[in-house]
Amino acid sequence: MNTYTLRLDLPPKTYDSLQRWAKKTGVTPEALLRDILEQALQQTSPASPPDTRNILEAAGVLHPLSSALQKRIIPGVSLEEVRQSLDRAGGPPLSEIIRTQRERTVG
Repeated sequence: MNTYTLRLDLPPKTYDSLQRWAKKTGVTPEALLRDILEQALQQTSPASPPDTRNILEAAGVLHPLSSALQKRIIPGVSLEEVRQSLDRAGGPPLSEIIRTQRERTVG
């Protein structure tokens, strides 16, 4: 079987996340990316882009919201409104809060 090498440039944050995810799943970052790519290509035709949500769920990275979190959703409030509210409140940016929560769950 022939194999090919593909060079992929990733931002540092993306690569750090990839390394954490790979470590959590017990594979190398390269093997994880190869698996994700193979899954994406198997699930789609060239005419339709891969469904990122399905790929992340299959990889065990994306989970449905718990009922407790679903109850905290305020209908009609946009992400932008949440960001503005957090900006007015002071404190860390939303991206930092999310990263901190992810690090707690990933360990």
